[in-house]
Amino acid sequence: MFFENNDLHKKMAGAQDLDGDGVISPQEAAAYIQQYIQSAPPEDRAKLMQEYFGQLPAEQKSALGTALVQSPATPVSSVRPGDDHDLIDAYTKSAQAPAQNGQSPLEAAFGQGGMLSSPLVKAGLVGLAGMIGSRLLRR
Repeated sequence: MFFENNDLHKKMAGAQDLDGDGVISPQEAAAYIQQYIQSAPPEDRAKLMQEYFGQLPAEQKSALGTALVQSPATPVSSVRPGDDHDLIDAYTKSAQAPAQNGQSPLEAAFGQGGMLSSPLVKAGLVGLAGMIGSRLLRR
């Protein structure tokens, strides 16, 4: 069902919410990423995420990892700065953990307040959703 939702993939592929007033919210992006992580074959997921995180600046990777670690909702206790595999693992564990209060831990980690005040975190999260949407439209 997730992979056939081309309208959602188009919406995410067009994501340009770098200043907080664009196409999608960080919460929508987190929910979309969570659905992708739970639905995609592990090899496809790992390849896409490695490509995405591999092109981010170190400061942005660190901010994204910190957001996951600081959230009490995620099962992540540490993310090594500069280690893309560690960041991918943190996203995967957070997306696959049981929902709490109707949200996945990934959605809760990127909820209102907290690390979302960081433009680096917002841009990283929405950028990943955009890359996923783009890839799924080309399938």
